[in-house]
Amino acid sequence: MSNRPSTYHHGKLRQALVDMAVTVAEETGKDIISVREVARRLGVSSGAPFRHFPNRESLMMAVAEEATVRLRLRVERDLLDAPADPIARLKTLGKTFIQWALHNPTQFKLVSSRRLFDFNQSDSLPVHFDTVRHITMALVEQAQQAGALPKGPLPQFALALRALAYGLARMQVDGQLPQWRVAPAEAETTLLTALNLIVDGLSAQAPSA
Repeated sequence: MSNRPSTYHHGKLRQALVDMAVTVAEETGKDIISVREVARRLGVSSGAPFRHFPNRESLMMAVAEEATVRLRLRVERDLLDAPADPIARLKTLGKTFIQWALHNPTQFKLVSSRRLFDFNQSDSLPVHFDTVRHITMALVEQAQQAGALPKGPLPQFALALRALAYGLARMQVDGQLPQWRVAPAEAETTLLTALNLIVDGLSAQAPSA
């Protein structure tokens, strides 16, 4: 603790506040995080954080911004190594999203809760979100053009696939999988299998290219 203030004086307080907000949310299970509570946990003066975050909403927005850019970077990285086949790439996209959500459940929940911050007031959130949305739509379009997915309205098709990955991840993060007789150690494998089954089922309905 004694070394923290000197580190923060060198410009790292903002990141420390974001990291601690996630820690507090993980430990307490709450999504309403007080800026003063985060400052207390860090051992800095109660007024110090307000130079970076004037209110709780701005702190939560920063948490969401960092989580969203990390998801985008992971999506782009994983697709670089994905096969050229459009169905395989769609599965990779879904897998990336599910794994990110399962490995970062607190960030996933905080980003998902739009009541914690104003999405449209952020300079970066819409940019990174739209990047992933456009990637999804481009992959769906490629799959449709290759005859690997049925024809249909592109935006709604992409939305449905995003909802599939989101909903599967949410079942684990919200603790619903035990009711489906899924053991914790089997959660990720089960969700990815379910994702692939549905994508393969859609692909099987497509006319031959």
